[in-house]
Amino acid sequence: MMRKLLTLLLISYTMFASAQTGSFPIDGKTISYTSASVVTNTVKYSDGTVLTITGSVAKSVVTKAYKDYLLSHPTWILVGTGSGRLDLGVLANKKFKIKPGNYWSIGFTSATNVVIDATGVTINSDYSSFDINNANNFELYGLTMADQSYRAVNIRGFCTGIYLHDLTFKNIKSNVITYEYAGIWDGTDKTNSKDWRIENCSFTNVGQGIGLGGGYSDGGITTYMSGIKILNNKFVDCPTIGTVMYASALDGYEIAGNVVNNINNVYDKSAPNGIHNGIFMITGNGSFHDNKITNHQGNAIRAWGVSFGSTVKDIKIYNNIVYNSWKYSAFELQAPQHIVDFLTSHKGVINYTDAYVYNNTAGHLTISKDWEGVMLDTYNTGGKISYYNNFGFDMYRPANAIGNMTNSNGGNIVKDSGNLYLNTWQEAVTDLTTFKSKFVGVGAQ
Repeated sequence: MMRKLLTLLLISYTMFASAQTGSFPIDGKTISYTSASVVTNTVKYSDGTVLTITGSVAKSVVTKAYKDYLLSHPTWILVGTGSGRLDLGVLANKKFKIKPGNYWSIGFTSATNVVIDATGVTINSDYSSFDINNANNFELYGLTMADQSYRAVNIRGFCTGIYLHDLTFKNIKSNVITYEYAGIWDGTDKTNSKDWRIENCSFTNVGQGIGLGGGYSDGGITTYMSGIKILNNKFVDCPTIGTVMYASALDGYEIAGNVVNNINNVYDKSAPNGIHNGIFMITGNGSFHDNKITNHQGNAIRAWGVSFGSTVKDIKIYNNIVYNSWKYSAFELQAPQHIVDFLTSHKGVINYTDAYVYNNTAGHLTISKDWEGVMLDTYNTGGKISYYNNFGFDMYRPANAIGNMTNSNGGNIVKDSGNLYLNTWQEAVTDLTTFKSKFVGVGAQ
């Protein structure tokens, strides 16, 4: 009796401890797998993947674990021939490496959870483009686009989570990055083009760098975007760029670390230099900080304030360097009439903003001498303005003393302290490269 019981236990243990094998189809191929036993949670797959699975290693569990792994660890897929037109179609949960070379155009129909590495890829045929359509969590880097008459990157359809970085644009006569979606915001994330990031890109001799649209009408707010970040980009040697970036419905933006140099320097009465341009022309709320803007025409930012919803939000402008403008002051704050009209007719949908302008350094402004060039122009903003610890030198105001470096036309300045103005840069900063302040706590830090 005891011998039979031991035999049954041995047979059961052998069955229980034996290797478990199986296979399943995925993406047009068959993946097989092996686990040491049903009690061992290490599973080896035929493509070399090894996973540790907690609990059962039944086929359904093993299959799901592999699919989940692919979503978080997609393998690189090589696409393209090195030339011609590349249409990638519908993309999802994949990482693509485009074969280096010169292409006429590249695009896709839609993308979800997709990364494209375009290192070594150039698009330099006239009227060609990179077309992004209906994208959610999409990343692109490494691409170079040059020598074109029309738009470079077209973004169409409702898109969220766009991450464009380490791209190079040169000699683009028209707009560079353009978002064409113009849907009405319904107050939810379903119509919120949120969480975009444009970073470490280079723009040389181009038209408008970034155009994201947006507007206010009886129908509502179009192209509402929250959480957008424009970081560490360079815009240089663009004689007719006009506006580096335009966007009209940004909630919680961050524009920081960007370098703008030698732009809008065709000084005549034709557009864009004959108009009152903002280098960053932004409507909404957020922060503008640690940017360096030199040898230019236009306000560094025309910050038109809008809070989305009834709660008053902030605009913060700090730690920026602005030097040598042909025309206009360093910064502008305003709630223009069309915003006032929309607020009146859509109570609770938007509100005014408060603003904080502090620790900025600016000098040698409006060298054309046909407009005032001071630190801050304020118009009707509807909110409170705090203005402190700013540092200016060699500014221009023909009729009155420069004083606190503000030109107030309706702004409600509730704090004005610690601001310092000197006549020459030699008194103010150590040099005209770093613009390091000679006064602790005043100016850009």
